[in-house]
Amino acid sequence: MTTRIVLADDHTVLRVGLRAWLEDQGGQFQVVGEASDGEQAITLVEQLRPQLLVLDLSMAGLGGLETTLELRHRGNRTPILVLTQYSEPAVLRRVLEAGANGYLLKSARGDDLLSAVRAVAAGGMWLDPAVAGALVNRALGRDEPSGDEEVFEHLTPRERQVLKLVAEGLSNKEIASAMDVAVKTVMAHRANLMDKLGIHNHSKLVQLAIRLGLLQIG
Repeated sequence: MTTRIVLADDHTVLRVGLRAWLEDQGGQFQVVGEASDGEQAITLVEQLRPQLLVLDLSMAGLGGLETTLELRHRGNRTPILVLTQYSEPAVLRRVLEAGANGYLLKSARGDDLLSAVRAVAAGGMWLDPAVAGALVNRALGRDEPSGDEEVFEHLTPRERQVLKLVAEGLSNKEIASAMDVAVKTVMAHRANLMDKLGIHNHSKLVQLAIRLGLLQIG
């Protein structure tokens, strides 16, 4: 049986290469759609109903974390495999909390990518060993979270989404449109997250978002 896949990454060369590699696996996989941002990914997933979404975290506009949150908010249960450069356990934890089913580093070997795609598409979970070990140590209390990570953990998924969009410079109205909620709801989330973080300055919010890997530099 062929597994139908949607790829979402803003690097065209990577998408083309990944598509060619997947479709060269003896007919196991068929890439039915490609997206360069989160909005396109959501549209394709809802239209094409693939068995797997392979999703990059850092994309212009709606990133992978926000895309995952939005799909789950809409009740869409398509399995999601995040393919990323970020090896920080805190990022992995946020992705899993958002509803992703797998997490693999872009530096992974082809065999690991194949195993991850198969496992997640079949309804299982796959965590890159290089990141999972650190996450387990954190869970067992062998490693302490940083101050940034600790305060971030107190935010709800929606507050985290608002944090990233605020840091990107979007207005309350633009955030409301992106999240499909009322402006008053955005204002409430924004006030709550700033109180929890103890930050009431936009530039400091941006600095925090960069340290947490929510924003790319350059």
